Amino acid sequence: MTELSSAVVKASARKGQLLSDQQLSDLAASKDLNDFLNRAKERYPILASSVTPSLREVEDLMLKAFSSEVDEFIKVCPDASQILQLIKREVEEGEAVDLLKRYFGILGAEDKEGQPKKEGVENVIKQLSTKGFNLEVKEASHIFEKYKVPGMIDAVFARCRILKMLNAAKDLGGGSARQLREYLKLKVDVFNVVTVLRGIRNGIDRKALEEVLILHGGSLSKENLREALKQADVQKALTYLKGVGLPKVEGARAMERAYEEKVSNLLTRTYYNGYAGMGAIVGYLELRLREVRDLIRIANAISRGMDPRRIAQDFIF
Repeated sequence: MTELSSAVVKASARKGQLLSDQQLSDLAASKDLNDFLNRAKERYPILASSVTPSLREVEDLMLKAFSSEVDEFIKVCPDASQILQLIKREVEEGEAVDLLKRYFGILGAEDKEGQPKKEGVENVIKQLSTKGFNLEVKEASHIFEKYKVPGMIDAVFARCRILKMLNAAKDLGGGSARQLREYLKLKVDVFNVVTVLRGIRNGIDRKALEEVLILHGGSLSKENLREALKQADVQKALTYLKGVGLPKVEGARAMERAYEEKVSNLLTRTYYNGYAGMGAIVGYLELRLREVRDLIRIANAISRGMDPRRIAQDFIF
């Protein structure tokens, strides 16, 4: 059995273990975080190691489990390591973004004047460089220094990862690669649409938004994206985007949810249509990451005392 075939068999076996909507709904009905951990640890044994249950610990443990799983696939399929590492990169970005924000004084321990301390530049750059975030640091620093919008740091890191995935997919061949490129095209659309709608809603400088958009690789043209940014408010931007082929929904959040459903459906097709190749592996890992993200969101909602029915409605599709 080839390395790729071995990885596909592993992905196939684990695809059947992903939680169903009903299982996610059952977890959403947990009484508290302890109850959630007791229910979830059957599927995620690493949660049994939780000593003092907290939302941060739950998130750290689940992301650690996902990263370890990606490493397993890299070991049995080293030829695909580049694109698999980029999938893993998504869970590492949060810590990297926070580190850079601490450097800029947005996050961190407070100094004597009550302002966040600014991390030493050499220490921050060294840590992020070791993790391979050189390009992200350069571009995010430029955007933040220019516009002073903390959220742009997150957007730049995501943008760089997606662009690297697009480049990595170019080196893959066969039908599996076509499925991956279709998925990445949708991923570009999701990033652009969410960036535009959230940016306008939060009053972010339109020039800053345009600088972080991905102007190729998606279904929306440069002209479409720039025209959307010219709209006076979110509703007008939404109306314009629906007019150029986006889902016919009411409201920005409904648009995001429509895209989340499209991504989930496409990942499932990518898994099955690419069954004999990389599509099965990437499709499975992306679906697994979505499950991990959903569980973290559910745990967060439970810790805040949200009604289980609302959790299911908001987070489970």
